[in-house]
Amino acid sequence: MKKYLVILFVLSHIFISYAQDAATSKGESAVGLLGEKTRLGINFNPLFSWSRTPGAQTDNKGVRMGFQIGLQVDYYFAKNYGLTTGLYFDYLGTNLEYILAKNDSLGNPYNKTYSHKYTSQYIEVPLGLKLRTNEFKRITVYGELGIATMFLVSARGTYDTDFDDMKYEQKKVYATRVNFLDVAASGGAGIEYNIAGKTSLVAGVVYKYAFLNHIKDDKAKDVKPLNIGLSEDPIYLNYFAFRIGVLF
Repeated sequence: MKKYLVILFVLSHIFISYAQDAATSKGESAVGLLGEKTRLGINFNPLFSWSRTPGAQTDNKGVRMGFQIGLQVDYYFAKNYGLTTGLYFDYLGTNLEYILAKNDSLGNPYNKTYSHKYTSQYIEVPLGLKLRTNEFKRITVYGELGIATMFLVSARGTYDTDFDDMKYEQKKVYATRVNFLDVAASGGAGIEYNIAGKTSLVAGVVYKYAFLNHIKDDKAKDVKPLNIGLSEDPIYLNYFAFRIGVLF
């Protein structure tokens, strides 16, 4: 994770330096870094993630705190209508509980509980339609709707049971169990507060509703220990984020 954060930090530093130079040279008449129609931004978004678990064997157990950091690009094809995209690093996870049917040595059925804690890191590329109001007393209100495509960077997790108090760090297991690709519907809203020229502070919220199973279906493949206790139920990883950023 550290190397990806370093890359994003370096890109952000270069971007901020360029923005400051452009604003200084153009002054109040600046129309944005890439022209009147395009705006670039930097966001750091605290988030809360959890799983949607429609199956009978799996339950979500609370939310996990994480964060999202990255670059934002808005392109306006009309005054108050545009496209928004960007490149983000996501750090999120989920807590799950599996209740699986087992048989004892005499063949009698019983239920056994397994607790899993996933931590996943993604590179995210969103694409959405953005609508905004006219500016009033330096404030612009916006809303956006679209999709987000996420590519897995790494994943890890822990596992324990209610039976023998086992606990394992499953770095290799979870890295191979979490799906590489995820796609989610995305919606958000917020405000932009103009501070100078085309530079604005941004505050808002973003909600992601996942479509693809977070976990692979090959539950018994390359799993050690063999009694890790996996469910075949689908798991959809959603999150809610608070957007904090600057647009240039």
